[in-house]
Amino acid sequence: MSIISRSVLQALILTKNEEPNIQRVLDKLTWLERVVVLDSGSTDKTIEILQSYPNVEIQYRAFDSFAQQCNYGLSLIESEWVLSMDADYVLTDQFIEETKAFVSGAGSDIVGYDTQFEFLIYGRQLISNNTTPRTVLFKKTLGNYFDDGHAHRLRINGRLGAYKARILHDDRKPFSRWLSNQDGYSIKECHKLLDPTNPDRNSVLNKIRRTKIFAPIFVFFYCLIIKRLIFSGWAGWYYTLQRTMVEMLFSLRLMEEQHFDVNSKK
Repeated sequence: MSIISRSVLQALILTKNEEPNIQRVLDKLTWLERVVVLDSGSTDKTIEILQSYPNVEIQYRAFDSFAQQCNYGLSLIESEWVLSMDADYVLTDQFIEETKAFVSGAGSDIVGYDTQFEFLIYGRQLISNNTTPRTVLFKKTLGNYFDDGHAHRLRINGRLGAYKARILHDDRKPFSRWLSNQDGYSIKECHKLLDPTNPDRNSVLNKIRRTKIFAPIFVFFYCLIIKRLIFSGWAGWYYTLQRTMVEMLFSLRLMEEQHFDVNSKK
């Protein structure tokens, strides 16, 4: 497989204790001359794995927010294009070939490309999932990140295109780690929902969430029936229960936040 020059395209990955995932990700990035990994304090074998890949450059920064971390990572990129990835994104051969075509295309006014995801549960692919498209390939000077609740979003100055191929989203970290992360995310999402300046606070989903009762029920049946995950066997049930638990955590945090707000006014 031909190597893409470091002046044309480099990849950016954020890590912290990604031992269960990072090798599968890097195995599909050997066609890049330079992969920048920004680590925020891994204590498992992540660094040892990273050091075994000659095209990987490791940088370190204490984590403050996803947007700040990503923007700092962008400052380390030296190429025209950047492939911005999570540490559980596994590329397919079709995705790689499309990427090479995009960055070598002369005369195009497209400055970034969205992709959709195939979701896997411990290597088993689901029929469908709830993830939304994300811009993963873009011209470095025309993009920057901002925080949005627990998530981070990319602001692109220019026209976007779309991949036909999809990235495999395959996170194999332990359930306890996932649960701890989701609890932290639920607090940030709760604050975002209660923020009166949030333009999305009156969306249909957020109105359902504010009931604190119906969101978990809705998500359970949406995943299992509407998204047909009942036909994905145990993996479909696992994903459905995960998504339902996310909404349960959010409902509990919302109850807690509103309860403390009431008390603080007495």
